[in-house]
Amino acid sequence: MRLHDRLLLLPLFQGMTRNDIENVVGNTRLGFSKYGKGKVIISDGEQCNYLRFLLQGECVATSEANDGSYSIGEIIKSPEVIQPECLFGMNQRYTKTFTSITECSIVSLNKNDVTHLMAEYDIFRINLLNIMSTHTQRLSRQPWRKLPDSIRHKVFRFIEMRCLKPAGHKMLKIKMEVLAEHIGESRLNVSRCLAELEEEGLLTHSRATMDIPALERLMD
Repeated sequence: MRLHDRLLLLPLFQGMTRNDIENVVGNTRLGFSKYGKGKVIISDGEQCNYLRFLLQGECVATSEANDGSYSIGEIIKSPEVIQPECLFGMNQRYTKTFTSITECSIVSLNKNDVTHLMAEYDIFRINLLNIMSTHTQRLSRQPWRKLPDSIRHKVFRFIEMRCLKPAGHKMLKIKMEVLAEHIGESRLNVSRCLAELEEEGLLTHSRATMDIPALERLMD
């Protein structure tokens, strides 16, 4: 697929004309990088000076608790813009580590070029504002949501609140007692719940690890 066509699949460029995309490609300094399988693309805490797009491939976005007691990874598939909310604001650093799980192609735009595109193309500016507003609104709604009424829903909420997206493939490294403490349940009850979810084919778990192919199915 041509670069122009791939850019049109990205949320920030959707709605732009092919002529606009050709102008962007021809007049903007686009950085191109390729990463082999298992390579770190972005590290947690790294300064966000560029807007980065996953143009091709899949990666895992991993975040770790401040005390190191657990970590959560989620699969990110192309095409995708990587944490655009980190480009501006008080803390301009990435909050997750992104590691390739297939060969990945990354396109990057420096901050000056991003602000130039926002000024020149209304649709680019609106798309970026929509992405950031959606992210902010999702966070602002969290305290007002109904408390989970079952262990299954508590597990879902615990994971969902710590992920970029409330759906898709998630992987956890967490001890049973740590999860139980965070959701306010006994270790035995959590163990029983996870066993039930595994019987239903919704996840697999072993000592301190959990693999959930589709997080949204926990709410079915």
